[in-house]
Amino acid sequence: MLEYEIHSVEESQLSDCLKTLHAAFGESAKIYGYTRETYPSSGAFITLQDLAEAKKRGVHMYAAYVDGIVAGYVQLEKLEAGAYAFRRFAVLPQYQKLGIGRALVSHCRARAELYGGKKLTLIMINQNQRLKDFYVSNGFRVVRVAKDESYPFEYAVMELEL
Repeated sequence: MLEYEIHSVEESQLSDCLKTLHAAFGESAKIYGYTRETYPSSGAFITLQDLAEAKKRGVHMYAAYVDGIVAGYVQLEKLEAGAYAFRRFAVLPQYQKLGIGRALVSHCRARAELYGGKKLTLIMINQNQRLKDFYVSNGFRVVRVAKDESYPFEYAVMELEL
């Protein structure tokens, strides 16, 4: 059984988290054909400054560590009353299907409930059926599918009632 620990991310750990984001979202960019020009806010292309600014805005950041490596990462951000965004969820390919992703979802769910949240919401590439199935298996449901200028792909909005 793989041993890992989930911790809140400190500012000094942001560069390690950025490497994980770039690696995980970089794979998605290749598969779904988006670029820095078509989707600059993707985890594949964000900068250390972007993460630092999010941290300063009060975005909660969590990382799953395996032997000192950031194997997984996620952000939890308060939206309107009772809603929290589940963002920038990434697990390195070599650590997928080992329980880390499920543990990060569970951790964010517990944190959002602790903060008084009533639901988690996320946006994902609608065509990524494997990821969508993962979210559904963790209690999320699709509430809307759309295509507009916000994203260079059809996206699904998913929610998890807490």
